[in-house]
Amino acid sequence: MITISVDDKIAAARMIADMMKKLDPDGVHEVENDPQRAIGRIEQLHPDIVWLDIEMSVMNGLEMAALIKKRSPFSNIVFVTGHPEYAMDGFSLHASGFVLKPVTEAKLLNEIVNLRRPVFFDRKAAVRVQCFGNFEVFDRDGRPLHFSRTMSKEAFAYLIHKRGAGVSVAELCSVLWEDRLAEAGLKSQCRVLLRNLKIDLKKAGAENVLIKDWNAWSINVAAVYCDYYQFLQGDSYAVNSFRGEYMSQYSWAEMGIGSIIQRTGAYFTLPGDWSDRNENQ
Repeated sequence: MITISVDDKIAAARMIADMMKKLDPDGVHEVENDPQRAIGRIEQLHPDIVWLDIEMSVMNGLEMAALIKKRSPFSNIVFVTGHPEYAMDGFSLHASGFVLKPVTEAKLLNEIVNLRRPVFFDRKAAVRVQCFGNFEVFDRDGRPLHFSRTMSKEAFAYLIHKRGAGVSVAELCSVLWEDRLAEAGLKSQCRVLLRNLKIDLKKAGAENVLIKDWNAWSINVAAVYCDYYQFLQGDSYAVNSFRGEYMSQYSWAEMGIGSIIQRTGAYFTLPGDWSDRNENQ
């Protein structure tokens, strides 16, 4: 991820950059205390996030945000200020977020997770997949991927869940139509869904994500940036993004939550009664 922190107090900008280096050690996190130089740098880098202080002397953050939206329209602008009364002005510019000082890693992470344009950490990947919370898929520009059929999206979710392991049509039928196992023609319907899925991915320039073997379908994990996969690798951002929900719209995904919880090694900020559930296991 590429971020730039802009504040006329350079120490404040560096503090945010240092926090970002902890959250995203492989990213590029720059600082700038001069608005004009910052705008030039933003034009060059097109950062994923601009952390923008509102109260600056030469040019305030609201004025600068209007210029950034013209020069780098796909950058997320997150305002940073000690004055909550600026919130309405900030959101009138369709900012991606708002951080009240004092800034903390938790506040930055909360904004990253809820960005207007989700961050594509690995720009070499064909798609970005979100498993924590609801299952969602985004293209290289951070736009939600269009699925022609709802069940094609669910089939893709299950393939992502299997992490590159081959899945037969029969297995996929048992997941998608668990209450209709005896009905005829389900395998044909499933094959249609998979063909539609392949077309949907091709339209997004991500045809290399789906692998078809003679008797199974799978995911090319190297072509996907996925929070679940990053979590399994111990990525600190992905670990901190998990809040006890995994592909929430799919009942079959509940089977994966237990193993994820075990990997965390702690019961941090999980909603509901997750801590109690784990203590009783």
